[in-house]
Amino acid sequence: MRRRLGLLALLLAAAAAVTPAASAEEGKVQAVLFFSLTCGHCEYVINELLLPVWFPQYGGEPEWRYDASLGDEAAFYLVTNGTLEVLMVNRDLPAGREFYDLATDALAIPQERMGVPRLVVGNGYLVGSGEIPEQFPGLVEAGLASGGIDWPTLPGIEEILAGIPAEPPTTTTIPSTTTTVTAAEGTTTTTAETSTTIPHEATTTLPAETTTTVAEEVVLFDDDSPWDRFRRDTAANSLALAVLALMVLSLVGVAVLARRGDEAGPPGMAVPLLALAGLAVAAYLAFVETSGSEAVCGPVGNCNAVQQSEWAKVLGVHIGVIGVAGHAVALVAWAVARFARGPLADWARVGLFAGAVVGTAFSIYLTFLEPFVIGATCLWCLSSAVIVTGLMWLTARPAAAAWARLRAGN
Repeated sequence: MRRRLGLLALLLAAAAAVTPAASAEEGKVQAVLFFSLTCGHCEYVINELLLPVWFPQYGGEPEWRYDASLGDEAAFYLVTNGTLEVLMVNRDLPAGREFYDLATDALAIPQERMGVPRLVVGNGYLVGSGEIPEQFPGLVEAGLASGGIDWPTLPGIEEILAGIPAEPPTTTTIPSTTTTVTAAEGTTTTTAETSTTIPHEATTTLPAETTTTVAEEVVLFDDDSPWDRFRRDTAANSLALAVLALMVLSLVGVAVLARRGDEAGPPGMAVPLLALAGLAVAAYLAFVETSGSEAVCGPVGNCNAVQQSEWAKVLGVHIGVIGVAGHAVALVAWAVARFARGPLADWARVGLFAGAVVGTAFSIYLTFLEPFVIGATCLWCLSSAVIVTGLMWLTARPAAAAWARLRAGN
């Protein structure tokens, strides 16, 4: 209900900001997007939705305009296709941060709604990789149907827009070949307007013809460094790193525990409880991945960036679906290990432990990808990793005892 009310408020705010029919900006939807280069949420909104999806959907491929003389210090980029125009503001740079703070005060944004990506449309705003994808397309369609949405009334925006060139930046290149003319003493050279006698032998290098090429589109998130990806969400990725270390140490610890060869009974009731918890998490992730729905994330991390990445599938199968199957098999194996007798029960105990080890190793791989390859961390995924690691610990001693009996032929 709150989400619907929020969307209605934004639509009303956008409608209030629609330009009059006589406006020069009629038919355009204009918005301001604040971003940070260390924000995985921002990269997802810009590189996965805004540039490849929304611009082509609403008017065509985007054109970049910015002050190229500033180089990496350019804080403002106007991205436009004539119908959709977005002023992109890099909050990492001083000028961008100043404008961000002015906009925060002007819009009276509360502390709990701080952060990026922040998209300002009309007199309203959207925050995060959940709200923006959910509501921005509807605002654009409503704005276009109503004649357009003018730039938000933010302090300093007129000066910022005036400082952006009206045309895309260009670069001038000079070919490496030149033409050299050698004139002997007393030779007269004639131009269209004057004639000159060269008193001494001289060598004149004529300037080569220059060519002008349009600059390529700006690539904001072009770093390939794992450390740069880690810094996009330091808090969440640090948590992923801690879980990763826990799982690696657990593999070593379980190996030592299994070597002790202590006699142990069947796996206890904690195993099915953990397996059920893991099944619930995996089922939710499977639903998100297969339906394309937005995941409900915690206070840190970007579950949707992870679930919508290329790493969310293995051989075309969603990770969540694999998790559902794995935990379902674990429940069956536990039931056999608990209630069956003889070699069948022992094989079930060994199989249950082996599955937990494989699951933990696979979780190590996936957890490594999140902070260092994807640049975003999913708390649901970390929960699943902790659960499967717990299953490995709980099934280690029963499996070791069962393996000893099988080897002895008992």
